[in-house]
Amino acid sequence: MQKIILASQSKQRKTIFETLDLPFEIIPADLDEKAITDPDIKKRAEKVARLKAEKIASMHTGIIITADTFCVVNNRIFEKPESLAEAKDMLMENSSNKGLCYTGFCYIDTYNSINFSTALEIPFTFREISEKEIDRYIQNNPVTTWSNGVSPAYPEGMALIESINGSLTGFVYGLPIELVVKYLRKSGIEV
Repeated sequence: MQKIILASQSKQRKTIFETLDLPFEIIPADLDEKAITDPDIKKRAEKVARLKAEKIASMHTGIIITADTFCVVNNRIFEKPESLAEAKDMLMENSSNKGLCYTGFCYIDTYNSINFSTALEIPFTFREISEKEIDRYIQNNPVTTWSNGVSPAYPEGMALIESINGSLTGFVYGLPIELVVKYLRKSGIEV
C-alpha cells in the first residue's frame, strides 16, 4: 500500500483518521494560513487546504490529505484566537448565534493522478452560553489552538453547540471522513 500522509497538526483530525485503521504519517505543511486570502470565504478554506497539500506533494509521493477549518458568525471570520481574552470575546459574541463552519479539504494521490479539493459549508447554532461557562471553558481547554476557540470534538465544546446541519466529522473533527473514505477507495485502498 502506498504511503498516506495526513498533513495536519490537529489532534482531532488525527483521532478521526485513526478510526480507519490504516497506517499513515503526520507531516504538517506549516503555512501562514492568515496570509492566504480570497474574497469568497468558502474558496479561501479550499485554497488553504489545497496549498497545504501541494506543499507536501512537492516533497513526498503517495496520498496527501489536508483540511482547514474556520467559522463565520455575524459575518466575522473566527480563526484561532491569539489570547484567552480574545477567545472569551469570541465565545461571548457566539452565544445564541448561528454560524457557518467552513472546512476545506484536499486529496492528492501522486501515483493515481487524483487531485481533488472542495470546501464544505456547515451551518450550526451556538446555544446561550453564560459568562461563567465561558470563563470555565477557556481556563480548562486549549482554546487558542482551535478556530473560534471551540472544539466540538471534546464534550465541553460539544456542549456549547445547539445544532449543526451538514458533515458531522467536517464540523466536529475538521476532516470530512466521508470524503476521505470515498477518495481512498478511488485510490484502491480498502477501508
